[in-house]
Amino acid sequence: MKKRVKKTFSIHHWCGLIAGIFILVISLSGVILVFDDDIDEAMFASHSQLEKPAGALHIDKSIGWVRAENPSWDIRVPALPAKGNEALLYELRQGQLRKWLFVHPETGEKLSTVGQAHNRFSYVVLNIHYNLLSGTPGKIIVLLVGLALLLLTVTGFILYRKSVVKVLTFRQKISFTSRRSMFSSLHRIIGVWALAFNLLMCVTGISLAIAVVNAALKSGSNEVAVPEIRASVDTALAAVNTAHPMFEVTYLRFPVNEEGKIQLLGRLRSDPSYYGKFYSKIQADYRTGELSAPYFVQDQPLLDRFLISLHPIHFGDFAGLFVKLLYAFFGLMPGILSISGFAIWHYRQQPQQESVKQKPRKLVKVVR
Repeated sequence: MKKRVKKTFSIHHWCGLIAGIFILVISLSGVILVFDDDIDEAMFASHSQLEKPAGALHIDKSIGWVRAENPSWDIRVPALPAKGNEALLYELRQGQLRKWLFVHPETGEKLSTVGQAHNRFSYVVLNIHYNLLSGTPGKIIVLLVGLALLLLTVTGFILYRKSVVKVLTFRQKISFTSRRSMFSSLHRIIGVWALAFNLLMCVTGISLAIAVVNAALKSGSNEVAVPEIRASVDTALAAVNTAHPMFEVTYLRFPVNEEGKIQLLGRLRSDPSYYGKFYSKIQADYRTGELSAPYFVQDQPLLDRFLISLHPIHFGDFAGLFVKLLYAFFGLMPGILSISGFAIWHYRQQPQQESVKQKPRKLVKVVR
């Protein structure tokens, strides 16, 4: 048993030292990304707000000139205007480059352009979180860090399993006898409380990282050439609303070649929130407007529904502000564990540890 514990500790020790700094970076960037939509909304409010509310949404009046001016860009509408005073936003993608066009939803008039949307704060943080600003090699490193965090979580549970009940019942106190014991007890308490959340983030994050790495390794230099959109997008949206009144369109993707289709992504209003906002879809032919058979998450096999739900659960954007605050709070834990784990290692290397609270020395009376 002692050999097993020693081996488990060794694995936990070296995984923490090697992956600690990366876990800290991914932890902090993940906390920021919980609020990425709110950050973008605040930073670009002056671009998205209309002086007067629009009376209707007419995508047909803008998609033609957007496509004509940007023929080699992947064109998307990441969110339909939720209020009458919100502009219609087109996001244009070309590799890692991003460009935003704010358009009047009723008249189709161009209101403003953000030519380097890839330099916005939330997108830079996203790239730090996904690839450490290092492209495909960074994506592979993030995957390995996710596996290391999973291994740390499992080995940490094995090492501190006898303390779980004590910590959860608030009987485990932080020791102040020395710096090493202080960080050790803090590490134990945080590790136990963050155990479930860390496992959740590991499983969902590794799933995402595998998909990201797989896409990066398979991606080629396919040229984007958006075909002319001959069908009416507005008519397609109306047809979807008539045929499937419970389906809410939240995201639009336009074809990037002649074989593609207009994708109307969204969710059924009866879906649980953890199915996400745009994992169900209905496709429309860009020439005729004919709708294809719907793909609804709720109709998929159990395994597919489980795998799909991993993504929105990882992002933490499937519910309201309270859930986001919980994600932000527990999202800090892996980073704090990295710091406390490094501090434990550091003070273990010291020959003598300085007490945090030094006990007063007893005075000895010398009798002559």
